[in-house]
Amino acid sequence: MFNFFTGKGQKEEERELVSIIIPSYNHELYIADAIQSVVNQTYSNWELIIVDDGSTDDSIAKIKSFKDERIYLIEQENQGAHNAINRGLKQAKGEYLAVLNSDDIYEKDRISFMLKEMKKRPEIGFMCSYICVINSNGKELGIKKGWKNMEPWIVPHKELSFAAADGFKMNLLMNNFTSTTSNFLFTRKLFEKIGGMRNLRFVHDWDFALRAAEVAECVIVEKPLLKYRVHESNTISSNRKWMLFEIAWIWAANLERFYGSLLFGDEGARKDIISIAESLNLQGNDKILWIIKFFIDAQRKSGVVNPEEILLEDEALRKRLLEYVEE
Repeated sequence: MFNFFTGKGQKEEERELVSIIIPSYNHELYIADAIQSVVNQTYSNWELIIVDDGSTDDSIAKIKSFKDERIYLIEQENQGAHNAINRGLKQAKGEYLAVLNSDDIYEKDRISFMLKEMKKRPEIGFMCSYICVINSNGKELGIKKGWKNMEPWIVPHKELSFAAADGFKMNLLMNNFTSTTSNFLFTRKLFEKIGGMRNLRFVHDWDFALRAAEVAECVIVEKPLLKYRVHESNTISSNRKWMLFEIAWIWAANLERFYGSLLFGDEGARKDIISIAESLNLQGNDKILWIIKFFIDAQRKSGVVNPEEILLEDEALRKRLLEYVEE
């Protein structure tokens, strides 16, 4: 781990250390803006752990141009964003943990505002915010207000879907309105309870948020405190088949977490059947969901813990299943 020293102090009243993880990979055009947005935070008691995941461009030089004792750099061979985030989280010392992707930007009061809200309600374990969507040049494209707009697909009958509840957890079951790991602030207690990111290329953020929602109070701040950049090299644009497989995996692996609490309780169990039908958009890949679900159920019955992860680690099996995915 490489550490940069300047001797900059911290404010007396800021007792809680916030650890921010930047997974960096070939974002030489954006990484400096991401780092600067952390340096500019009105909350000063933070550490920034940058895990460069084998960048081949000029990212390392851009990172090393910052001289601040609170910034650390770890270099590793390319192992994927989820691995880079997890390595940073394991190194983190803070009681509060956050992620910032190397092409996104924090608003300067993001940490101070969100931490203040979390302190008001100690039961909160996970928090995100509205986001300002920008393009590669930083031009604003719109404000995403959680689950209230910019939905990833058209829902013909919202009144019959999970969206009708107008709540964090029910809407998270429907789609990943958090949008990105850059939008996460969570407690160390939550991290120690549910672990880090799983081996998913496109939806490790959604999977983490669902696992958080199972065990903790989750809140969205109705203020755009993050600039989320969309551009040609966004991961989501690289392999549609794989993305569709992971979406099916998400529901097969996580819906059961909410049985009896959000779904299929004593009251309204029949209504939930319709809500699921109106909420899940598998884009023609219902078959994939059921194949994954059957496998998970059978493995759990045999005593296997987290059998859904087998499908993430067994590359040959996953590639075989991708042949059945409809684009």
